[in-house]
Amino acid sequence: MGLAVKTPKRISLDVHAALHAICSTGKGRCWHCDRRLPRAEKAIGTGWDVQRIEGERVASIILVCPRCQAKRAKPRLAAHALAAGI
Repeated sequence: MGLAVKTPKRISLDVHAALHAICSTGKGRCWHCDRRLPRAEKAIGTGWDVQRIEGERVASIILVCPRCQAKRAKPRLAAHALAAGI
């Protein structure tokens, strides 16, 4: 009997639960700009996100503030528009 290679399953991420857990430590910061994470209710209400980074030996999660999300979305939208011929 040989050893079976296990493929890691992608685990869904509950952003609200993750924000509540991280906010409770009082130590969260945006991965990109280092802005402090506010209290859970404000973080959820203003659009903070918890994102998974895969591809490393251990999957990690990062916090991204609303401002950095908007900055990162603009280049993707522009590239999509160019590809679509808009």
